[in-house]
Amino acid sequence: MFSRTRTTWLLYVVTGCFGYLLNGLGAILQPLGDQLGVSESWVGAYPTLLAAGLLLVGLVGDPIARRLGRDLTLRAAMVLLVVGVVVLCVPHPVVSIVGAAVAGAGGALLIQTTPTALAAAHPTAAPIAIGEANALSSIASVLAPLAVAAGLATGLGWPVGYLLPVPFLLVVVVLLRSDRGVAPTATLDVARGAGHFGARWFDVLLAVSVEFCLVFWSATALQTWTGMAQSTAIALSSAFLVGMAVGRTVSGPVLRRLRTDRNALVAACATALAGFALFWSGAGSVLTVAGLLVTGLGVALLYPVTLARAIAARPDDPDRAAARCALASGLAIGGAPLLLALLAQHADLRVAYLIAPVLLAVILIRTVVSRVQRATVPA
Repeated sequence: MFSRTRTTWLLYVVTGCFGYLLNGLGAILQPLGDQLGVSESWVGAYPTLLAAGLLLVGLVGDPIARRLGRDLTLRAAMVLLVVGVVVLCVPHPVVSIVGAAVAGAGGALLIQTTPTALAAAHPTAAPIAIGEANALSSIASVLAPLAVAAGLATGLGWPVGYLLPVPFLLVVVVLLRSDRGVAPTATLDVARGAGHFGARWFDVLLAVSVEFCLVFWSATALQTWTGMAQSTAIALSSAFLVGMAVGRTVSGPVLRRLRTDRNALVAACATALAGFALFWSGAGSVLTVAGLLVTGLGVALLYPVTLARAIAARPDDPDRAAARCALASGLAIGGAPLLLALLAQHADLRVAYLIAPVLLAVILIRTVVSRVQRATVPA
C-alpha cells in the first residue's frame, strides 16, 4: 500500500498552491494587460519571466539546495513565491513585472525541491507520489480560472480570485518539516541508469512544452475559434485542467496497472493525441471543450512520469537531476508558448497549435523506439 506521511501531505499542499498560481497566470494575462494598460507583448513576458527563473535555478539551484538544505530551500521558495504574486497584482507595470520575476524565482525553487523531497520519501514509487502531488495541483488549478472569472464577473477584481492560495502557503512555511524516515510504498518499475539522463531530460522538456502551450493559450483558442465571451472562454479553458486533475488523481492505480514507465508514456501520448484532434477540429463549442478535457487526461501523466524517470537516472545526485529538470521546464515554458504565439502572428492560431501534437508524437515515437531497442538487446 502507498503510505503518505504528514510531510507528504504538506508537500502536496505546496504543489497544489503553486499549480493554482502557475496555471492561474494563463487566466489573468488578458485582464492584467487591461488593468495595466500595456500591450500583449508586455504581459506575454510574465510567463517568460517564470521560465527565466527556472533557467536560473536549473543552473544554480543545486548548490543553493546543498548550502541551505532542503527544508530551508523549500521555505525560502514559498516566501519568494508569496511576495512575488502579491507584488505582481500591484497596478503598476514595472512593479508588477518585478513581482512576476520574484514569483518565477520562488516557483522555480519549488519545482526543483518538491519532487526531490517526494522522491526521497517514496523512492520505490516516486512517479506515484509526484503524480498524486500533481493531481492536487491540477485540482487546485481548475479553481484558478473559475475564481478569476468569478472575480471579473462580480466586479471584485481578478486579484481576489488569484491570490486565494497565499494564506495556505504561509501556513505550510511554518509547519513543514522533512521526514526523518522513508515511508513504505508500492513498487513501480522505473528503469534506472545514469546513461539515460540526457534522453529523459529531453522528454521532460517535450512534456512541459505540450502542457503549457495548452495552459497559456487554450482560453484564447476557445474565444477565437468559437466566439465565446472572454469570461466564458477563461472558465471553460479549465476543462484541460479538469482532465489533468482527473488523470493525476487516478495516477496511482493507473501506473500500477500499466506496470512500467514506458507503458504509461505510450498510453498518455495516445490519449492526448486523440483529445487534441477533437479540440483542434473545430467541430463546435461542446466538442472543442470535450477535446480539451480528453487532452488533459492524456497530458496528466507526462510530467510526473518523465520527471520521475529523469530523477531515477541520477540516483546518486537527485538534487542536481531535479535542478537540470527545472532548466528543462524553464526552456519549455519560456520557449514553446512563445513560439506558438509567434507562429500565430505570422500564420493562424489553429495552425500554430499544431506544435502540441508534433511534440506528443516525438515523445511517443521515442518511447516506442526505446522499448523496441530494449526488447531486442541480446541477453
